[in-house]
Amino acid sequence: MELMISDEQLALIGTVRAWLADRTDLARARADRDGAGLVRREDVRAAAGLGLVGLLRAGEGGTHADLALVAEELGRAGSPLPIGRAAVVCRLLELAGIDGDAADRIASGELLAVPAVAEPGEDPVLAVLSDSGAVLTGTLGQVLGGSDADLLLVATVTDRGEHVLALLDADGPGITRTRRTALDLTRDLARVDLDGAVAQPERSAVVDPAVHRLLVDALTVHQAADAVGAADLLLERTVQYVKERRQFGVAVGSFQAVKHHAANMALDVRCARLTVRAAAGALDGGEAVERATRVANAGSLAKEACARVAGTALQLHGGMGFTWEHDLHLYLRRIKTSELLDGTPRQHRSALAAVLLPGGPARRAA
Repeated sequence: MELMISDEQLALIGTVRAWLADRTDLARARADRDGAGLVRREDVRAAAGLGLVGLLRAGEGGTHADLALVAEELGRAGSPLPIGRAAVVCRLLELAGIDGDAADRIASGELLAVPAVAEPGEDPVLAVLSDSGAVLTGTLGQVLGGSDADLLLVATVTDRGEHVLALLDADGPGITRTRRTALDLTRDLARVDLDGAVAQPERSAVVDPAVHRLLVDALTVHQAADAVGAADLLLERTVQYVKERRQFGVAVGSFQAVKHHAANMALDVRCARLTVRAAAGALDGGEAVERATRVANAGSLAKEACARVAGTALQLHGGMGFTWEHDLHLYLRRIKTSELLDGTPRQHRSALAAVLLPGGPARRAA
């Protein structure tokens, strides 16, 4: 049932796909940019004009199920734009009651904001609360879009275990951003070091653990949705290629072994899409254990399925797939990076076990 989408969502897919086709140039990912970022501000403003950045805000009526469709199209296009992450920031600022003016400016495309959240296994950013705001200390090793952002929404904890969301100017005092050389050439990653960075009282808030959980779960689901879009594009390109590539006077796609590989790719894409859309629907409402289960499935099953698709696409393209000029390696790199960001499949399987085994939900919440 989760694969069924409305006419409005079909229109959203068509609009975003056509818009990204005009705005995405994969040649830029291959070029020597000498440290320049991939994100163009005019594209961020245009995305905001389409209502994509503010999609999840209460007044817009959008859902995580809608945003997952947008994230899928971003992956399919190989776009560098962190639109999905900016949309999540807008929603979290609303839920936390943080700086409504900044949220408006993000939704309008005037400012670009991305979440800065510790990866599973990383030490969390520590916050010390006072009347003058929240003082943050720690390191975030992988912040997607962090090198191009104006604002960072940092998820932190206090020494008492309280969850704090803090909105920081990305170039503010106590903040050092380092652009990272990554496997993925289509998106920018940054390391963010915080050494006494201060979030003013109106830009920080202690939040319910459920709000922090929503942030982490949303990033997992939309990262997996991005991988589904990239895998779907590789499936389409691979089927086209094996129909055209000829050996011994016939198309290689007529060989039984190639057909089996292509069928497995199609099955993986379909199953990954089903898993991600089910998880996105759970983000919009649903019982806690169900949501935790579906999010963990998206972070493990869907990510691994997309990685298999990328590997098989490379195999079926033969020598052509290894060339620098071909787009295949860009999508393979993107999918493999998505597999590791916001929790690896193994980490999500551990989270799933914590939910399903006796005492699991309590352990996961802790």
